[in-house]
Amino acid sequence: MAATTRSRVVELSEHSPSQVMTFWLLAIASSVFLFVMVASPLLEVFFESFLRSEVINDGTAVTYRIAENRQDEVVITGELSTWALVDPRSATPGKEPRIALEGTEVSLRPQYRAEYIFRPLVALAPLVVVGGLLMAALITSMFSGLLGYLSQKIEREVLVALDRLAVAQFGEHTPEEIQQLIREITRADARRLHDLTDVYGLPFTDLELLQKALLWREANGLNRMLKTHDAVKFYMREYFTDRYANAVLGLVYMGAAVLIIVIGIRGLKFLPATDPSVVLAALGLEFMLLITYAAVLMYGRTEEGGASRLTAAGGQDSFGELTADGDTEQLLRAFLAVHRAPEKGQGS
Repeated sequence: MAATTRSRVVELSEHSPSQVMTFWLLAIASSVFLFVMVASPLLEVFFESFLRSEVINDGTAVTYRIAENRQDEVVITGELSTWALVDPRSATPGKEPRIALEGTEVSLRPQYRAEYIFRPLVALAPLVVVGGLLMAALITSMFSGLLGYLSQKIEREVLVALDRLAVAQFGEHTPEEIQQLIREITRADARRLHDLTDVYGLPFTDLELLQKALLWREANGLNRMLKTHDAVKFYMREYFTDRYANAVLGLVYMGAAVLIIVIGIRGLKFLPATDPSVVLAALGLEFMLLITYAAVLMYGRTEEGGASRLTAAGGQDSFGELTADGDTEQLLRAFLAVHRAPEKGQGS
């Protein structure tokens, strides 16, 4: 790798503390936004429309029985803490009753008996946390500088891919040769890209994706935002899926283990059926982990793509030629067929 390229890659690999802090602040703000503006309203509409229940979360006190063999207790509802799902026809008619709770009179307005208790912070936490991280990653892929946390990572991988291609073509190369590759790839149309696949020894899809990443790198403003998906796809294929695929799969199994434990505890009735928040949280966690793993598989490199990447990096097999695993197998079969032919002739 040329000295200037190596120093630039090292520079892009390091994030400033303010850049990292900005990313996490964006993730927290995005999680809060998703919880308040998206997840909670949609869940409330779901309860009211499909379960035909009224959602009480305005600070009203309701009666709630955790199990049939337990006494009624009073639960104070809240927008973020506790929701009470009640049957609208179960209201107690007459004068509005009031009770004293820890020295403070609380209105029961009119008194309801909650069929289910739902704790949105517990149940929706996995969904909104992962969603907030994804939103923060998307935002930081569109900008540069302080807001360019993921954008900097993508630019680093673009530079690494260019250097790998330059090593395969020129060996020890100069910055001018890197610029020559950039101009040649970005200005190529579809026909020229197909021609370059033979020159570079790369699959057309990989070369096309590199071209889109280079066009994203050179774009500005709205045009850069529109090309963000191509850049993120390039980063996922070139770096994230290769490095973190096993880690994501391990998290999927861990999420499944948590879900099994929660369902088992619920089956033993240590968790009340009228408070499904923990079960929904475990389901949400496993759902998001499976979606993440599905994205890793979708954006990951196939076996042929992985072999082609090694080929482009300059790897050679034992015959001294640039061949993939499939080509090596064919050569081995041809070698065995040639040596079997004389044996058959001798036997006849």
